[in-house]
Amino acid sequence: TIVNELQSRVDKQLKFPTGYYVTYGGAFENLNAAKQRLLIAVPVSLLLIFLLLYFAFNSVKQGLLIYSAIPLSAIGGILFLALRGMPFSISAGVGFIALFGVAVLNGIVLISEFNQLKKEGMTDLKRIVLMGTKVRLRPVLMTAFVASLGFFPMAVSNGAGAEVQRPLATVVIGGLLIATFLTLFVLPVLYILFEKGFRAAVSKTTTVMVSIILLTLVSQRSDGQTPITLKAAIDTALKNNLQVKQEQLKAKYQQMLVGTSANIPQASLFGEVGQINSSYSDTKFGLSQSFNFPTVYNRQKELLKTDWKNSVLNIAVNEAILKKQVSQVYYSLVYMEQKKRLLQYTDSLYLGFYQKAVLRLAKGETNILEKTSAETLLGQVQMQLNQLKDDEAILQLQFQLLLNSTHVFSTKGAPFKLNFAAAVDTQLLKEHPALKLLAQQQQIADAAIRLEKSKLLPDLSIGYNNSSIRGIGADNKLYNGSNRFNSVQLGVGIPIFAGAQKARINSARINKQVAANSYAMEVQNITSAYLAADLQYRKFLQTVAYFESTPLKNAELIARTANQQIAAGNINYLEWAQLINQATSINNDYLEALRNLNEAAIQLNYFINQ
Repeated sequence: TIVNELQSRVDKQLKFPTGYYVTYGGAFENLNAAKQRLLIAVPVSLLLIFLLLYFAFNSVKQGLLIYSAIPLSAIGGILFLALRGMPFSISAGVGFIALFGVAVLNGIVLISEFNQLKKEGMTDLKRIVLMGTKVRLRPVLMTAFVASLGFFPMAVSNGAGAEVQRPLATVVIGGLLIATFLTLFVLPVLYILFEKGFRAAVSKTTTVMVSIILLTLVSQRSDGQTPITLKAAIDTALKNNLQVKQEQLKAKYQQMLVGTSANIPQASLFGEVGQINSSYSDTKFGLSQSFNFPTVYNRQKELLKTDWKNSVLNIAVNEAILKKQVSQVYYSLVYMEQKKRLLQYTDSLYLGFYQKAVLRLAKGETNILEKTSAETLLGQVQMQLNQLKDDEAILQLQFQLLLNSTHVFSTKGAPFKLNFAAAVDTQLLKEHPALKLLAQQQQIADAAIRLEKSKLLPDLSIGYNNSSIRGIGADNKLYNGSNRFNSVQLGVGIPIFAGAQKARINSARINKQVAANSYAMEVQNITSAYLAADLQYRKFLQTVAYFESTPLKNAELIARTANQQIAAGNINYLEWAQLINQATSINNDYLEALRNLNEAAIQLNYFINQ
């Protein structure tokens, strides 16, 4: 502004001879030179940021999505400069470059988490952004606050170089405060819009045409089932299951009880009127308060905190059990699907055999026995299919109950074999939530012992009295009742009869022994159950490997050869039925072995809490 004023006055008031001119140096000259450099540095910085984003995500779309953090951060930087009355300067420009980098980093943290959740099988975009933002809230806030607090001394500096430090720090702090808030709300919304491809912008006509094409090309599911992965099923159950929600409410209730540790009795306020000191009427009032020894309140708080931690661990126990139950039902549904395929394949074989038997009987080429046998075999398979359908409906109800959902879910496409990584050191089993819960019971017992011991400490009381005197006092002066006299009372409650309290202490010690024994027994039970499940897993893994090596190939060969032989008339229907039953039995045994293998793997995952 000073230079602008000088330029206007010089142009109007000063006339120079030919060859003379005015230049403006100092800070103004430096500003102009630095602006020229910034015109190169800022675009290059922004371009490099975009290139790095593209290399990180291999996506122009997501690079542009994260790039939205830059204008969001610029809002805060400009706003805080205006609030502090600072003009734009070179140091402020450098601050914007630093601000853009940190703001983009926050965007990377969020988008990376969203992509990871999507890669793990989650399909609901709303749930992805909610969970991702919740998980990454702390890192985003930490990134913003660390940078902001680091620049805070510069923002309030008044010493040498403060004119350079303050604009830079103001831009970074203000930009990060606004950008962090906007990033946590705007970026998830933009992510949903980008992933949906801005469907709202598509015309209704296009939407209808695409829907018709999709309905024509893709066979729509008649049963209305929703595909779901095991990971998504477990996440949904952990979020919606009523039992888990109940335990979470109990934990919150225990947390609120921590604030009741200092439960001090009500204060006692009293007043008296009458012949207190002499035959004249006097007045007296007082206030008294009794309370336990302060150690008692500390011990009560410790006990309530351990109860709260116990409730939190109980949530983890219920979540581990829920994961196990969801996995069991999920893979039971997968087993049902595989079983249904096998029975449908067998049903198609027996149906073709039955139709041929009816034709041969009509032409007199066979007797009634072949047709009756074919009809019986077909009826048995159809009966098994009907029973399987009812069993699947029951499992589906259990699945919906665990997930607390009314949707009918489908496990089609899920791998039937559930792998278990490797053997686990039995010492690591002590990290199981059930054992942690029992260990916490010992902590509760210890806290209870300390609390009961603290109750042997004396109770305390304090009181204040205020009274009047009419007549001659102890100092031989005459008082008319207008003078007031004060006194303070202190009391200590001595626990002389402490037998009952000592009995409570002894009972608390026995309770601690009970908790320790329960923990030791549970360690033995879990260790034994884990080793047994590990042996079961290894046994069924060998069985499955055996079936996959030879029997399954033989079963396919037997069924194919039997169909060819009976079509060529080389074998009779009894031999064909025997061969088909043999092939079906091999496939059925393989499914049962896989089912047992999955059950053992689920048990192992439960013990290591995965």
